[in-house]
Amino acid sequence: MAEFLARAVNDAPNVTKLKSTLDNKIDGIRQEAENGFDTPSSIFLGPLYDEMLIALGGEDMQNAQKWLLATSFVIKSEDFRYRRGLAVSESASEFFDGIIAKILDTLEALEDKPSVIKDDLWRTLREAFDYILIPDVAAVVKCHRRLANRAFKFVLQTASTENTEQLILRLMRWMCSTRTFDSEKSEDEVYLNQLRVLQSSANDRISKDASDLMLKNVKTLSKRDLKALPAFINTNMKHLATEIELGATENLARPFQLMKATFDASSRFDANVVIDLVPLWRMFDAFFEQMHKYDSNTIKQACDLLTVVAKWLSPDLVLVNIPYLGGIIAKIFDNDVDTLVQHSQCMEDLFAVMNELCPDFYLLASENAVRLIDTLIGDIERSNLKDAHKLIGIIAHMNGEAVGHKVESLILRIVELNDSHWGDASLTQATLRLIHRHLSRGCSKHPRILQILLAFTQHMRTMGEHGILVDRIELEIGEILSTGNATALNADYTLYAEELKAYVELRGTEIQQGGQRDNPDKQDTAPAEDTAKTKRDEVVDAIKKKLKSMRQSAKT
Repeated sequence: MAEFLARAVNDAPNVTKLKSTLDNKIDGIRQEAENGFDTPSSIFLGPLYDEMLIALGGEDMQNAQKWLLATSFVIKSEDFRYRRGLAVSESASEFFDGIIAKILDTLEALEDKPSVIKDDLWRTLREAFDYILIPDVAAVVKCHRRLANRAFKFVLQTASTENTEQLILRLMRWMCSTRTFDSEKSEDEVYLNQLRVLQSSANDRISKDASDLMLKNVKTLSKRDLKALPAFINTNMKHLATEIELGATENLARPFQLMKATFDASSRFDANVVIDLVPLWRMFDAFFEQMHKYDSNTIKQACDLLTVVAKWLSPDLVLVNIPYLGGIIAKIFDNDVDTLVQHSQCMEDLFAVMNELCPDFYLLASENAVRLIDTLIGDIERSNLKDAHKLIGIIAHMNGEAVGHKVESLILRIVELNDSHWGDASLTQATLRLIHRHLSRGCSKHPRILQILLAFTQHMRTMGEHGILVDRIELEIGEILSTGNATALNADYTLYAEELKAYVELRGTEIQQGGQRDNPDKQDTAPAEDTAKTKRDEVVDAIKKKLKSMRQSAKT
C-alpha cells in the first residue's frame, strides 16, 4: 500500500486528480471485501513515512495537500478494516503519534498566518482522533491520551471555528466516556465551559451533541452525588438569566432544551431533588417580558420548559407556586396581541397543561381573556378573520365562570358570520372546541342558551368534517337538558337568553336574505340590509347593556 500511495502522490498532476484516484481505491477495497478478500492494513513506516511527515510541515503547499489526502486515505482504510472486525495494526501507535504531532506542529506554526491547507489540516486531525479514540483502537494506540490532551490544550488557544468546534466535541465525547466533570471542582470548570460554548454553536448538530454530553455527564454524576443535579440546574438557570439580561436573542433554544431534558431526567431519580425555583421564575419573567424579540423555536422551547417544570412540580406544588406562575402569565399577556397570535400554538399547549394541573388556572388569566375577546370582536366587526382561529384557541383555554358571559357574547358574534367563512376548517374547529370547553367548564346551564348553542353546533355539521366534535357537544347539551341540570339561574340570565335567542333568529333572517345580497344584479335589497343591520345593532347594544349590568351586580 505504501508503494501505491507514493506512486499516486507523485503521478497526480493536482490535488483533484489525486482525490479521485484515492476515492476509486477505497471503492475497490470495499468491493474486494464484499467478494470475500481480506483488506490489508494501509499503515506504513520507514523512509516514505518520514517523507510524508516532512511534507505535512507545509513548506510546499501542494505537496502537503497531497499527503494530507494520503493520510486521510489511510485513516478511512483502517476504519473500514476495524468495522469489519479486523485487528488494529501493531504499527498504528507509532504511525498516529508521528502524524498527529506533526499536524499540531504545523497548525501552531500557521496559527497567525493565512494558509490554504489549514482546513485540510483540521479535517485530517479530526479524522485521526475519530479513529484512535475508538476504545478498541485506543487500546493499541497507547499515545492517544497524551495526543488528546495536547490537542485540547492547543485548540483552547485558537480562534473558534467549525473545525475547532468539531474537534473539541470529539475530544470531549471521549473525555466524558472516561470520567465525569463536576462544576463544584475548579479544575473541571474549563471542560464544562467548553461544553457550554459548544452548546451555543451555530451548527445545530454540534449544539445538540454538546447538550447531550452535558446531560449524560450530570446524570452519571448524580448517581454518586445527589447535589449534582440541583447544582447543574442552578448553574444553567444563572447562565440563561445572564444571557437574557444581556439582551441575547440567539442560541437560547438549546439551553432551554437542555433544562427541559434535565427536569425530565430528574423525575426518574429515586432520591428527592430539592431545587430553589425562585431564580427560575425570575428568568421566565425576564424572558416572557420580551417575547417579541425571540424566534418561534426559542419561544417553543421556553414554553416546553415551563410546561415540564409545572408537571415536575405536580398539582400540589403548582398551587404553592401560583403567585410566581401568575406573574409569568401576566408577563406573557403584557405582550401585544400580534405576538400572542404568532405563538398561539405554544400558548395553547402551555395553558392546556396548566389547566390540567390547576383547574382554577383560568382565574389568573380572566382579565386577559376579556381583552382578547374584545380584540377578536373588533376583528370580526372589521371582517378581519385571518387570525381568528388562533385567538379563539387561546381564549378556549382561559374560559371559566368568571368570563363565561363574555365567551357567550363572543360565540354569538361568531354566529353572525356568513356561511362563506365556515369553509375555513380551522375557524370551525376552533369555534367548536371553544363551545365544547365552555360546556365542560359548566359555564352555561340555561336551557335557552343551551338550545342556541345546540342549533349552531348542528348547523356546523353541514360545514365540513367536524362530526366527532359536534357529537360530543350534542351529547353534553343533551345530558344537561335531560338530567334536569339545566337551570334558569335568575331573571337577568333569563332576559339575557331571550336577547341571545333574538340575536340568533335575526341572523337566520340575514342568512335567508344572503342569496339576494350576494347577487350584484339585485340592487333593491339595500333597504332590507340596512334594516337588518339596524335591528342587529339594537340587539347587540341590548346585550352589551345587560352584560354590563350583570358584571356590576356580580361585583356588588
